[in-house]
Amino acid sequence: MKKVTYQQVADALNISRVTVWRAVNDKPGISPDTKHMILQKAVEMGYPVSILNQGRQEDSFHATKDSFNDSSKKISNVAVVVSRPETSNFWMSIIHYQAITLASQGINLMYVYLPPTYSDTFTLPSCLTDGSVSGIIVMNIYDPRLFSALNDLSITKVFLDCPTNTIFSTLNGDLFLIEGRANTEEIVEHMIESGKKRIHFIGDIAYAQTNKELYLGYLKAMQRHQLSVNEIDNLISPIGIDQYKETISAYLDRIIKRSDAIVCANDYIASLVLQYCQKNKISVPNDLYVSGFDDNQEFNNSIALTSVHVNNDRIGVHLANRLVHRLTHPDDDYEYTYIRSRTVYRESTND
Repeated sequence: MKKVTYQQVADALNISRVTVWRAVNDKPGISPDTKHMILQKAVEMGYPVSILNQGRQEDSFHATKDSFNDSSKKISNVAVVVSRPETSNFWMSIIHYQAITLASQGINLMYVYLPPTYSDTFTLPSCLTDGSVSGIIVMNIYDPRLFSALNDLSITKVFLDCPTNTIFSTLNGDLFLIEGRANTEEIVEHMIESGKKRIHFIGDIAYAQTNKELYLGYLKAMQRHQLSVNEIDNLISPIGIDQYKETISAYLDRIIKRSDAIVCANDYIASLVLQYCQKNKISVPNDLYVSGFDDNQEFNNSIALTSVHVNNDRIGVHLANRLVHRLTHPDDDYEYTYIRSRTVYRESTND
Protein backbone atom coordinates (compact mmCIF):
# COMPACT_ATOMS: atom_id res chain seq x y z
CA MET A 1 0.00 0.00 0.00
CA LYS A 2 1.36 3.43 -0.92
CA LYS A 3 2.42 5.48 2.10
CA VAL A 4 0.06 8.29 3.06
CA THR A 5 1.76 11.69 2.98
CA TYR A 6 1.50 14.57 5.44
CA GLN A 7 -0.01 16.68 2.65
CA GLN A 8 -2.79 14.15 2.00
CA VAL A 9 -3.77 14.18 5.67
CA ALA A 10 -3.55 17.98 5.72
CA ASP A 11 -5.79 18.26 2.65
CA ALA A 12 -8.37 15.91 4.20
CA LEU A 13 -8.63 18.15 7.28
CA ASN A 14 -8.13 21.51 5.53
CA ILE A 15 -5.11 22.33 7.70
CA SER A 16 -1.42 22.95 7.02
CA ARG A 17 1.14 20.23 6.28
CA VAL A 18 3.32 21.56 9.13
CA THR A 19 0.51 21.02 11.62
CA VAL A 20 0.20 17.38 10.52
CA TRP A 21 3.99 16.97 10.80
CA ARG A 22 3.91 18.29 14.37
CA ALA A 23 1.15 15.87 15.37
CA VAL A 24 2.65 12.75 13.79
CA ASN A 25 6.12 13.50 15.14
CA ASP A 26 4.91 14.46 18.64
CA LYS A 27 6.19 18.03 18.38
CA PRO A 28 4.94 21.02 20.43
CA GLY A 29 2.91 23.86 18.99
CA ILE A 30 -0.59 22.37 18.62
CA SER A 31 -3.35 21.65 21.11
CA PRO A 32 -3.88 18.07 22.36
CA ASP A 33 -7.36 18.03 20.85
CA THR A 34 -6.11 19.05 17.40
CA LYS A 35 -3.28 16.55 17.63
CA HIS A 36 -5.67 13.73 18.49
CA MET A 37 -7.96 14.62 15.57
CA ILE A 38 -5.00 14.59 13.14
CA LEU A 39 -3.73 11.25 14.39
CA GLN A 40 -7.17 9.70 14.02
CA LYS A 41 -7.46 10.94 10.44
CA ALA A 42 -3.95 9.65 9.70
CA VAL A 43 -4.88 6.19 11.00
CA GLU A 44 -8.03 6.17 8.87
CA MET A 45 -5.93 6.99 5.81
CA GLY A 46 -3.35 4.29 6.40
CA TYR A 47 -0.97 5.17 9.23
CA PRO A 48 -0.43 2.43 11.88
CA VAL A 49 -2.91 2.49 14.78
CA SER A 50 0.02 2.70 17.23
CA ILE A 51 0.50 6.42 16.53
CA LEU A 52 -2.73 7.11 18.43
CA ASN A 53 -0.97 6.14 21.64
CA GLN A 54 2.00 8.48 21.31
CA GLY A 55 2.36 11.59 23.43
CA ARG A 56 -0.89 11.09 25.30
CA GLN A 57 -0.32 13.54 28.14
CA GLU A 58 -2.54 14.83 30.87
CA ASP A 59 -4.52 17.72 29.49
CA SER A 60 -7.97 19.24 29.51
CA PHE A 61 -9.32 16.73 27.02
CA HIS A 62 -7.56 13.39 27.59
CA ALA A 63 -7.77 11.22 30.66
CA THR A 64 -4.44 10.29 32.22
CA LYS A 65 -3.03 6.79 32.23
CA ASP A 66 -3.38 6.64 36.01
CA SER A 67 -7.05 7.54 35.76
CA PHE A 68 -7.77 4.52 33.60
CA ASN A 69 -5.67 2.21 35.79
CA ASP A 70 -7.58 3.28 38.88
CA SER A 71 -10.45 0.79 39.15
CA SER A 72 -12.56 3.38 40.93
CA LYS A 73 -12.44 5.56 37.80
CA LYS A 74 -12.38 2.89 35.10
CA ILE A 75 -14.56 3.72 32.11
CA SER A 76 -15.65 0.87 29.87
CA ASN A 77 -18.98 1.90 28.30
CA VAL A 78 -20.54 5.21 27.35
CA ALA A 79 -23.52 5.93 25.11
CA VAL A 80 -24.57 8.38 22.45
CA VAL A 81 -28.25 9.20 22.90
CA VAL A 82 -29.80 10.44 19.69
CA SER A 83 -33.06 10.78 17.80
CA ARG A 84 -33.44 10.07 14.08
CA PRO A 85 -29.73 10.07 13.12
CA GLU A 86 -30.43 7.75 10.22
CA THR A 87 -32.13 10.63 8.39
CA SER A 88 -28.79 12.29 7.69
CA ASN A 89 -25.14 11.43 7.19
CA PHE A 90 -24.47 14.63 9.13
CA TRP A 91 -25.35 12.97 12.42
CA MET A 92 -23.91 9.57 11.56
CA SER A 93 -20.55 11.13 10.76
CA ILE A 94 -20.39 12.76 14.19
CA ILE A 95 -21.22 9.43 15.84
CA HIS A 96 -18.55 7.70 13.76
CA TYR A 97 -15.83 10.03 15.02
CA GLN A 98 -17.03 9.71 18.58
CA ALA A 99 -16.65 5.94 18.28
CA ILE A 100 -13.13 6.22 16.82
CA THR A 101 -12.02 8.65 19.52
CA LEU A 102 -13.39 6.57 22.38
CA ALA A 103 -12.09 3.29 20.95
CA SER A 104 -8.58 4.75 20.85
CA GLN A 105 -8.91 5.20 24.63
CA GLY A 106 -10.30 1.72 25.28
CA ILE A 107 -13.91 2.82 25.73
CA ASN A 108 -16.95 1.25 24.04
CA LEU A 109 -19.63 3.48 22.55
CA MET A 110 -23.20 2.25 22.75
CA TYR A 111 -25.94 3.65 20.52
CA VAL A 112 -29.23 4.52 22.21
CA TYR A 113 -32.15 5.56 20.03
CA LEU A 114 -34.94 7.76 21.39
CA PRO A 115 -38.15 8.85 19.66
CA PRO A 116 -38.36 12.44 18.38
CA THR A 117 -41.10 13.36 20.87
CA TYR A 118 -41.89 12.50 24.47
CA SER A 119 -45.16 10.82 25.44
CA ASP A 120 -46.72 10.21 28.86
CA THR A 121 -46.20 6.45 28.47
CA PHE A 122 -42.53 6.75 27.47
CA THR A 123 -39.75 5.57 29.78
CA LEU A 124 -36.06 5.98 29.20
CA PRO A 125 -34.14 2.83 28.17
CA SER A 126 -32.88 0.86 31.18
CA CYS A 127 -29.26 1.13 30.05
CA LEU A 128 -29.41 4.84 30.94
CA THR A 129 -30.59 4.18 34.49
CA ASP A 130 -29.12 0.84 35.58
CA GLY A 131 -25.42 1.68 35.50
CA SER A 132 -24.68 0.04 32.16
CA VAL A 133 -22.96 3.18 30.92
CA SER A 134 -20.72 5.66 32.74
CA GLY A 135 -21.78 8.69 30.73
CA ILE A 136 -23.79 9.86 27.73
CA ILE A 137 -23.46 12.20 24.77
CA VAL A 138 -26.84 13.75 23.95
CA MET A 139 -27.44 15.09 20.44
CA ASN A 140 -30.33 15.73 18.06
CA ILE A 141 -32.77 15.68 21.01
CA TYR A 142 -35.02 18.73 20.72
CA ASP A 143 -38.26 17.75 22.41
CA PRO A 144 -38.16 19.82 25.65
CA ARG A 145 -39.66 17.09 27.88
CA LEU A 146 -37.39 14.39 26.49
CA PHE A 147 -34.37 16.66 26.84
CA SER A 148 -35.36 17.47 30.42
CA ALA A 149 -35.71 13.77 31.29
CA LEU A 150 -32.16 13.17 30.07
CA ASN A 151 -30.85 16.23 31.87
CA ASP A 152 -32.32 14.95 35.14
CA LEU A 153 -30.47 11.62 34.96
CA SER A 154 -27.82 11.11 37.64
CA ILE A 155 -25.19 10.27 35.03
CA THR A 156 -22.37 12.24 33.44
CA LYS A 157 -23.59 14.14 30.36
CA VAL A 158 -22.33 16.18 27.43
CA PHE A 159 -24.87 17.88 25.14
CA LEU A 160 -24.65 18.95 21.50
CA ASP A 161 -27.21 21.74 21.03
CA CYS A 162 -30.44 21.98 23.03
CA PRO A 163 -34.07 23.04 22.63
CA THR A 164 -34.60 26.75 22.06
CA ASN A 165 -34.58 28.95 25.17
CA THR A 166 -33.01 26.28 27.38
CA ILE A 167 -31.71 27.97 30.53
CA PHE A 168 -28.04 27.04 30.44
CA SER A 169 -27.68 27.28 34.21
CA THR A 170 -30.11 24.35 34.59
CA LEU A 171 -27.98 21.98 32.53
CA ASN A 172 -26.33 19.13 34.41
CA GLY A 173 -23.52 18.72 31.91
CA ASP A 174 -21.32 20.44 29.36
CA LEU A 175 -22.96 22.03 26.32
CA PHE A 176 -21.52 22.36 22.81
CA LEU A 177 -23.19 24.65 20.29
CA ILE A 178 -22.38 25.10 16.60
CA GLU A 179 -21.78 28.83 16.30
CA GLY A 180 -23.78 30.04 13.34
CA ARG A 181 -24.91 33.53 14.27
CA ALA A 182 -21.77 35.18 12.91
CA ASN A 183 -21.80 33.07 9.74
CA THR A 184 -25.43 33.91 8.97
CA GLU A 185 -24.76 37.57 9.63
CA GLU A 186 -21.82 37.35 7.22
CA ILE A 187 -23.94 35.70 4.50
CA VAL A 188 -26.69 38.31 4.81
CA GLU A 189 -24.07 41.09 4.65
CA HIS A 190 -22.77 39.54 1.44
CA MET A 191 -26.28 39.43 -0.02
CA ILE A 192 -26.88 43.07 0.89
CA GLU A 193 -23.56 44.14 -0.63
CA SER A 194 -24.69 42.38 -3.83
CA GLY A 195 -27.78 44.60 -3.93
CA LYS A 196 -30.27 42.25 -2.30
CA LYS A 197 -32.73 44.02 -0.01
CA ARG A 198 -35.71 41.69 0.32
CA ILE A 199 -34.07 38.86 2.20
CA HIS A 200 -36.14 36.19 3.96
CA PHE A 201 -35.36 33.41 6.45
CA ILE A 202 -36.62 29.81 6.62
CA GLY A 203 -36.07 27.75 9.77
CA ASP A 204 -37.98 26.69 12.87
CA ILE A 205 -36.49 28.96 15.54
CA ALA A 206 -38.53 27.27 18.29
CA TYR A 207 -36.89 23.90 17.54
CA ALA A 208 -33.22 24.30 18.42
CA GLN A 209 -31.01 26.91 20.05
CA THR A 210 -28.77 26.80 16.97
CA ASN A 211 -31.68 27.72 14.68
CA LYS A 212 -32.60 30.63 16.89
CA GLU A 213 -29.05 31.96 16.83
CA LEU A 214 -28.94 31.72 13.03
CA TYR A 215 -32.07 33.85 12.94
CA LEU A 216 -30.54 36.37 15.34
CA GLY A 217 -27.57 36.69 13.00
CA TYR A 218 -29.95 37.32 10.11
CA LEU A 219 -31.83 39.98 12.10
CA LYS A 220 -28.64 41.74 13.18
CA ALA A 221 -27.43 42.19 9.62
CA MET A 222 -30.82 43.35 8.40
CA GLN A 223 -31.16 45.85 11.24
CA ARG A 224 -27.65 47.19 10.70
CA HIS A 225 -28.68 48.22 7.21
CA GLN A 226 -32.10 49.42 8.38
CA LEU A 227 -33.88 46.86 6.20
CA SER A 228 -37.38 46.05 7.36
CA VAL A 229 -38.15 42.56 8.64
CA ASN A 230 -41.76 41.43 8.83
CA GLU A 231 -41.88 38.15 10.74
CA ILE A 232 -44.93 36.94 8.83
CA ASP A 233 -42.79 37.06 5.69
CA ASN A 234 -40.31 34.63 7.24
CA LEU A 235 -41.03 30.94 7.79
CA ILE A 236 -39.86 30.55 11.38
CA SER A 237 -42.71 28.53 12.92
CA PRO A 238 -42.66 24.76 13.57
CA ILE A 239 -42.81 22.49 10.52
CA GLY A 240 -43.96 18.87 10.78
CA ILE A 241 -41.31 16.25 10.11
CA ASP A 242 -43.15 14.99 7.01
CA GLN A 243 -44.48 18.38 5.90
CA TYR A 244 -41.36 20.30 4.87
CA LYS A 245 -41.82 20.11 1.11
CA GLU A 246 -45.49 21.11 1.14
CA THR A 247 -45.04 23.83 3.77
CA ILE A 248 -42.04 25.42 2.07
CA SER A 249 -43.69 25.25 -1.34
CA ALA A 250 -46.80 27.02 -0.03
CA TYR A 251 -44.65 29.64 1.69
CA LEU A 252 -42.64 30.35 -1.44
CA ASP A 253 -45.85 30.66 -3.48
CA ARG A 254 -46.75 33.50 -1.13
CA ILE A 255 -43.50 35.47 -0.96
CA ILE A 256 -41.32 34.53 -3.94
CA LYS A 257 -42.32 37.51 -6.10
CA ARG A 258 -41.18 39.92 -3.41
CA SER A 259 -37.98 38.19 -2.43
CA ASP A 260 -34.40 38.73 -3.57
CA ALA A 261 -32.78 36.09 -1.35
CA ILE A 262 -33.61 33.20 0.97
CA VAL A 263 -31.45 32.30 3.97
CA CYS A 264 -32.10 28.71 5.12
CA ALA A 265 -31.36 27.17 8.53
CA ASN A 266 -29.95 24.01 6.92
CA ASP A 267 -29.05 22.54 3.55
CA TYR A 268 -32.11 20.30 3.46
CA ILE A 269 -34.38 23.35 3.49
CA ALA A 270 -32.16 25.05 0.92
CA SER A 271 -32.38 21.99 -1.35
CA LEU A 272 -36.19 22.21 -1.24
CA VAL A 273 -36.00 25.89 -2.16
CA LEU A 274 -33.75 25.05 -5.12
CA GLN A 275 -36.17 22.32 -6.24
CA TYR A 276 -39.03 24.80 -6.10
CA CYS A 277 -37.07 27.33 -8.13
CA GLN A 278 -36.17 24.76 -10.77
CA LYS A 279 -39.78 23.61 -11.05
CA ASN A 280 -41.06 27.18 -11.35
CA LYS A 281 -38.32 28.38 -13.72
CA ILE A 282 -36.81 30.79 -11.20
CA SER A 283 -33.14 31.32 -11.93
CA VAL A 284 -30.68 30.97 -9.03
CA PRO A 285 -28.72 33.19 -8.55
CA ASN A 286 -29.98 35.57 -11.28
CA ASP A 287 -33.49 35.90 -9.85
CA LEU A 288 -32.89 34.69 -6.31
CA TYR A 289 -29.95 34.09 -3.96
CA VAL A 290 -30.17 30.98 -1.75
CA SER A 291 -27.95 29.89 1.14
CA GLY A 292 -27.95 26.90 3.48
CA PHE A 293 -26.14 25.71 6.58
CA ASP A 294 -24.15 22.51 7.43
CA ASP A 295 -22.48 22.11 4.00
CA ASN A 296 -24.23 18.77 3.68
CA GLN A 297 -23.28 17.00 0.44
CA GLU A 298 -26.18 14.51 0.54
CA PHE A 299 -28.47 16.54 -1.69
CA ASN A 300 -28.31 16.46 -5.47
CA ASN A 301 -28.80 20.18 -5.97
CA SER A 302 -29.11 21.74 -9.39
CA ILE A 303 -26.56 24.40 -8.43
CA ALA A 304 -23.60 24.64 -6.04
CA LEU A 305 -25.00 25.92 -2.75
CA THR A 306 -23.49 28.60 -0.56
CA SER A 307 -23.41 27.12 2.93
CA VAL A 308 -21.58 26.98 6.26
CA HIS A 309 -19.18 24.09 6.56
CA VAL A 310 -19.60 22.26 9.87
CA ASN A 311 -16.62 20.04 10.68
CA ASN A 312 -18.37 16.85 11.79
CA ASP A 313 -15.04 15.12 12.44
CA ARG A 314 -13.92 17.72 14.92
CA ILE A 315 -17.30 17.89 16.63
CA GLY A 316 -17.28 14.12 17.17
CA VAL A 317 -13.77 14.31 18.63
CA HIS A 318 -14.69 17.27 20.87
CA LEU A 319 -17.77 15.54 22.28
CA ALA A 320 -16.02 12.25 22.99
CA ASN A 321 -12.97 13.83 24.60
CA ARG A 322 -15.07 16.17 26.68
CA LEU A 323 -17.13 13.27 28.04
CA VAL A 324 -13.95 11.42 29.04
CA HIS A 325 -12.62 14.56 30.68
CA ARG A 326 -15.90 15.08 32.54
CA LEU A 327 -15.86 11.47 33.76
CA THR A 328 -12.28 11.72 35.04
CA HIS A 329 -12.68 15.27 36.40
CA PRO A 330 -16.24 15.24 37.78
CA ASP A 331 -15.73 18.29 40.01
CA ASP A 332 -14.80 20.66 37.17
CA ASP A 333 -17.26 23.45 36.42
CA TYR A 334 -19.62 22.84 33.52
CA GLU A 335 -18.61 24.48 30.26
CA TYR A 336 -20.56 25.98 27.37
CA THR A 337 -18.54 25.85 24.16
CA TYR A 338 -19.25 27.38 20.76
CA ILE A 339 -17.64 25.64 17.78
CA ARG A 340 -17.00 28.11 14.97
CA SER A 341 -17.73 27.06 11.41
CA ARG A 342 -16.58 28.37 8.02
CA THR A 343 -18.74 30.04 5.37
CA VAL A 344 -18.31 28.60 1.87
CA TYR A 345 -19.59 30.85 -0.91
CA ARG A 346 -20.71 29.15 -4.09
CA GLU A 347 -22.81 29.71 -7.21
CA SER A 348 -26.19 30.05 -5.44
CA THR A 349 -25.11 33.51 -4.24
CA ASN A 350 -23.27 34.38 -7.46
CA ASP A 351 -19.82 33.16 -6.32
